[in-house]
Amino acid sequence: MRSKPLVQTPWRTRRPNVALIVETSVVYGRQILRGISRYLKTHAAWSVFLDERELRMPPPEWLSQWRGDGVICRSTTPEWARIFQRRRLPVVDLNDMYLELGLPRVGSDMYAIGRLGAEHLRERGFRHLAFCGFSGETWSQQRRDGFLDGAKGLVRAESLYESPWAGLREHSWQEERNRIAQWLRTLPRPVGIMACNDVRGQHVLDACRHVGIPVPDEIAVVGVDNAVTFCELCNPPLSSVVPDAERIGFEAATLLDRLMSSRKAGESNLLVSPLGVATRQSSDVFAVDDALVVRAVRFIREHACQGIQVADVMNAVRCSRSVLERRFRKHLGRSPQMEIREVQLRRARQLLTDTDWTLPHIAEATGIEHPEYLSVLFKREIGQTPGQFRQAHQSASWLSEA
Repeated sequence: MRSKPLVQTPWRTRRPNVALIVETSVVYGRQILRGISRYLKTHAAWSVFLDERELRMPPPEWLSQWRGDGVICRSTTPEWARIFQRRRLPVVDLNDMYLELGLPRVGSDMYAIGRLGAEHLRERGFRHLAFCGFSGETWSQQRRDGFLDGAKGLVRAESLYESPWAGLREHSWQEERNRIAQWLRTLPRPVGIMACNDVRGQHVLDACRHVGIPVPDEIAVVGVDNAVTFCELCNPPLSSVVPDAERIGFEAATLLDRLMSSRKAGESNLLVSPLGVATRQSSDVFAVDDALVVRAVRFIREHACQGIQVADVMNAVRCSRSVLERRFRKHLGRSPQMEIREVQLRRARQLLTDTDWTLPHIAEATGIEHPEYLSVLFKREIGQTPGQFRQAHQSASWLSEA
């Protein structure tokens, strides 16, 4: 009896086979995978192969002959981009090293990350800023450029230190630490330093300890990636800009699903904004040589969300409005009222991201009497309505670690 020929099941009636080439050795990669998992729970059913790997490892050789339906790849190179394009394999590129590979891409907005680091240090009153990064690394250079933009002229040419990441394996760590320490000695103090990532931030902190520079009193440090356990192990614990890696994973899965379904992919180069800064001891300082302004800012940051006005600040520090205004503008470049609003908006952003509270509840918790006014402030200062901000930024708690 002749057997019936096998009929291949159409793609649309079976689970697509997807390879995830994402490092599992660092928090950033694990958070990307969490975002992919969140998408799959509510949108798609894939047969997933996860290639567990370290950062910077090239894609596995078997991938060049793989007969699957789609790939999400963190380690894409120009060579691999050509392989993917030649095979017409749906791919979403997540690499941070190479730009314009001709593949649909989702990644962190490195420029915005750098700018946020500068703003964090400027908010703490630093009038001298510096950057410590890795040379030859696209992601580090983009963060540096954003930092310079956010620093608004507070960085001197000699306040930039960069050396090759690969070079750390070519000479002893003690040599690199000594070079960083020598650079630190040339900086004006107090100074706020942004490191291109948490690893580089730990390098700066270790160099400070080596030469006896107190942190954060004379040098404040902020890193990037918010690898919570690593940051807490630093001495003192390291502040860090928080990328939205989970959203990168979610958006990458969304995009790949569209590509595999032959639907229009939409935005082919999506940059995801950072979530904020996780402040720890390394930058928890206010660097202004004016005791009155320091007391006023401390009062504002402790009580702004209780609905205080400038008059309450004046009473707390016992000075006239004209004196308070003049000294705020001299040292901070903004008014006491602007400082109050900034603290309130920062709290509102946190609540919109971390809770499902209604706008009236959030307005009350931030000391703003009318939710309508909070909406006006948000639109004017953030460029989005509170609802738009929540939709773009709300995810699992960004202070948690996989």
